[in-house]
Amino acid sequence: MHGIGLWWRQPDHYDWLTSYLTARRLVTFMRWLMFAVLSTIAAANALALASPSGPQTPVQRAVTCVASAVLAVIALSYLWRWPTRVQSQVYSVAGNACIAVGVLAEADPRTALVGAVAFVGLAGYVAFFHTAPFLVLTLGTGVATAAVSAARIAMSGDTAMAVAKLLILCGGILAVPFCGQVIVHWLSVDSLKSSTDTLTGLPNRRGFFRSAQTLLRHADYRSRPHFTIAMIDLDGFKRLNDTLGHPTGDRVLVAVADILREVSGTDTAIARVGGEEFLYAQLSTPEHARESSEELRTAIAAAPWGVTASLGLASTVIRAPALKPLELIEWLIARADAAMYEAKRSGGNQIRFAGDLTGDGSEAH
Repeated sequence: MHGIGLWWRQPDHYDWLTSYLTARRLVTFMRWLMFAVLSTIAAANALALASPSGPQTPVQRAVTCVASAVLAVIALSYLWRWPTRVQSQVYSVAGNACIAVGVLAEADPRTALVGAVAFVGLAGYVAFFHTAPFLVLTLGTGVATAAVSAARIAMSGDTAMAVAKLLILCGGILAVPFCGQVIVHWLSVDSLKSSTDTLTGLPNRRGFFRSAQTLLRHADYRSRPHFTIAMIDLDGFKRLNDTLGHPTGDRVLVAVADILREVSGTDTAIARVGGEEFLYAQLSTPEHARESSEELRTAIAAAPWGVTASLGLASTVIRAPALKPLELIEWLIARADAAMYEAKRSGGNQIRFAGDLTGDGSEAH
């Protein structure tokens, strides 16, 4: 029971999978795939209206028309943009209801049982992207809908066939999503390993890009927040490595990682991206970005290792959802990197800003 409770409370993989698809430029493909699948189901429901095995009564035909229209609208929405988590949840529940209505409205229970196969695809999507309660809702609706159709077949006298087809269909409805959840679990474990710096436990560059994209996706752009990236490079680290040895250097890197964790807030992303280089991204006001950077610089300088840090900051105002978040992040990193080298050339243990960080001179995206 404890294991079931953990599974039930497990968070979804929506943000992680969306970032995964975005990083591999697969979002457009997935949008077209979802459009194709949903529009096909909508068309199938509509075509059933012309069949003698399809909906016959005025009520059955009306609800089938509504279900087809709702599925068509959801399909078109995927052409417009990839949905947010909440939108995807609404689409999943609505799709669940529309498929059930379309199946139960069929006059011939044998064709209805075939139509219940559509739950397999929906359950697979929910298993990949959403939580256990949503999956149980989808599976429960699918199995119940198939059971009603099988019961109608049994009432006509062919009980053995009804039970046989119901077992086959339920096997598919149940097996596909649970296999999907296992695959997502192992993908997330492998991705976590490939996105984490083994020494410090911080995200690496790949992990940073994913976290930074998540920040941008959740940004309330109506309040025009600043998205700031800081490039941090430790001064004199190579000399410390040469004089005190690499084990000491490793302890310094771990200590700096701990400082980053202490300074970072909720709307931040941190990472170790090189030997002695770290990245820090945050959504905040320009003033808070300055304060956080100074707090970080001071904390590193106060550590007992005698190491300081040069920081370069770049910021932009988020006035609308970032259409190309990867390009925006790369652009800010390049500007922050240039500012960091300016701080190093000026003697180190300093902060330099790429442009104006007051909000008036930062570039908008």
